[in-house]
Amino acid sequence: MALIDRLKYDGPGGQAPWLVYRHPSENLVLGTQLIVNKSQEAIFFKGGNALDVFGPGTHTLAAGNIPLLQKLVNLPFGGKTPFTAEVYFINKAAKLDLKWGTPDAFQVTEPRYQIIVNVRAYGQFGVKISDCRNFTTQIVGALHGDDVFAYDTVASYFKGVVTTKVKAAIAEMIVREKMSLLDITAHLDMASTLCREKVAGEFDRFGLEVLNFYIESINVPEADLARLKKILEDRAEFDVLGTERYTRKRSFDVLETGASNEGAGGAAMTAGLGLGMGFGAASAAGDLARQIRVTPAEATAACPKCNAANFAGAKFCQTCGESMQAPQTACPACKAENPAGTKFCHECGAALGARKCPKCAHENPPAAKFCGDCGHSFQS
Repeated sequence: MALIDRLKYDGPGGQAPWLVYRHPSENLVLGTQLIVNKSQEAIFFKGGNALDVFGPGTHTLAAGNIPLLQKLVNLPFGGKTPFTAEVYFINKAAKLDLKWGTPDAFQVTEPRYQIIVNVRAYGQFGVKISDCRNFTTQIVGALHGDDVFAYDTVASYFKGVVTTKVKAAIAEMIVREKMSLLDITAHLDMASTLCREKVAGEFDRFGLEVLNFYIESINVPEADLARLKKILEDRAEFDVLGTERYTRKRSFDVLETGASNEGAGGAAMTAGLGLGMGFGAASAAGDLARQIRVTPAEATAACPKCNAANFAGAKFCQTCGESMQAPQTACPACKAENPAGTKFCHECGAALGARKCPKCAHENPPAAKFCGDCGHSFQS
C-alpha cells in the first residue's frame, strides 16, 4: 500500500454531522503533513492506545513532535522513515440539537391529589467532546469498521442513560416540590436544570460535555388529564358549597344515578352504600332510593327559587341549595313556629295576622299593644 504524505479531513459533505473520522490508511512516513482544521483535533493510536494529539494547524510529522508514538516504535530522527499508526480526526464543534424522548410513559403519583398518572417527556440537548483521548478510547471501538462516527450515533448510544435519568429527575422533582402535574408546564426550566445535572455526570465519564439540556414538554394522556381536572372541579365546588352542602349534593347525585338503573343495578347501588356507610345509613339511603322510584307527581317538589324538581320531603334544593321548607311565623305569645300565612297560633290560639286598629283601621303587628298610628290601646 502506498505511503501517505498528507493527512486531512474536511467532513463528509452532505451526510449527517460527523463526530469522529478514522483515516483509512495506517501507512505513514516521517515528513507527512498533517492538516487539522479549525474546531478539530487529530489523535494517533497504536496498539489500542491513544497517543499524541494535534490541534488546529499544519504539522509536519517528525520524531520530535510525536513523542508518545516515538517511544513505541523507536523512530530515527531525520529522513523519511515509514511507520504505521491509526489517525482519528475529532470534531470539537458543539452539536446543540440532539433529540431525546421517553419511548414509553412512566408512572408518577400526583402529590396534590394522590392518584397515579402516566407521564411522557421529550426535548433536546447539546454536547461536545471535551477529552478526545477518553472519548476515542471508550467509544470509537463501536465504529465496527465504519470510517465516520456521527452525532446521531452518540444520541442512540446514550438514549437509555438519558431516559432513565430524566424519569428519575422528573419524578423526584414532582414529589419533592409537591408539584401538581396540572402546573408542571410552568416549571420546565427547573426540570431541565435538574435533568442536566443528572445526565452530565454520565456523559463526562466518556469525555463528553453536556452544554445544554432542555425539556420541551412534560405531558399526561388525555384520560389522566381529565381525571385531574374533574378532581380540581370537585374541590372547587367543595370550597364553594362547604362540607355539609357538598356532601348532601354528592349523595343526591349518587342516589339519582342509582335510581336511573333498572333492577339489579339499583339493588347493587343500595348494597354498595350499605358496605361503605354502615347498615343504618344504607337503610336510610335505601328509603330514599325507593322514593326516587315512585311517580314524579308523588315524589317531587318544586324549589321555590329555581323551580327544579326535588325529592318529596327534601329540606334543601339539590340544584341550587335553597331551603325547601315553607317560611315559618313565630307566635308572639308562645313562640311556637307556624306556617307562613296562618292567622292563629296552632299552640295557643293567639292572632298571628296583622292587628287592625278599631279606631283608625291602621294595621299593626300581631303583638302590638298600642296602635302605631293613633296610639289607641289594645288592652281595653
